[in-house]
Amino acid sequence: MPPAKTAASSMETTLAAVVAHPTRARAYLILAERTASPAEIAKEIGKDVGHVGYHVRKLQQLDLIELVDEKPVRGAVEHFYRAIERPMVTEEEFKEQSVEEREVWTRTVLQHHVADVARSMDAHTFDARVNRVLSRIPMVVDEEGFAELSDLHMEVWERTLEIQAKSAGRLARSQEESIPTVSTTMFFETPEREATERAAAALAAE
Repeated sequence: MPPAKTAASSMETTLAAVVAHPTRARAYLILAERTASPAEIAKEIGKDVGHVGYHVRKLQQLDLIELVDEKPVRGAVEHFYRAIERPMVTEEEFKEQSVEEREVWTRTVLQHHVADVARSMDAHTFDARVNRVLSRIPMVVDEEGFAELSDLHMEVWERTLEIQAKSAGRLARSQEESIPTVSTTMFFETPEREATERAAAALAAE
């Protein structure tokens, strides 16, 4: 008889299943932002609706999304889903993934970031407010400094969710117009500049 799964091993299995395919990861992140149907997701990411529908059904089987609406469309029924929880991978869960699995998440999230910035620049909303924030700080730190930066970014993430919750409460009680907003935070290790330049030179020589 196989051993019972712990909550941790169950989560690791779920995360592995989500990152098993880029389409599944992209669909999950889209449904974490809003309600959508496989047809809408397929149009957004440029994939076949049958292919997207397969991965959406996999997400539902993993209890990561739920069916929230059905609408008749040209003799068929269009199903609309949303994520049950906001996607969040802890450091311990991340540690259990291979670098390749981690990179599926990273590429997917960065694609969303690039799309958000592009839409905002095209609509001229990115710089519409003088108190918007944009910063880039290249630096060299030691192991303790890297750990401190990690803690700082997690504190910012937690505080951001608190602010979002308070804003939602105020908006529910008032007639104030809401402001669509994206908050992005990241920091990561970069390769040494010399190594990057050598790799670029090697590619140019091929």
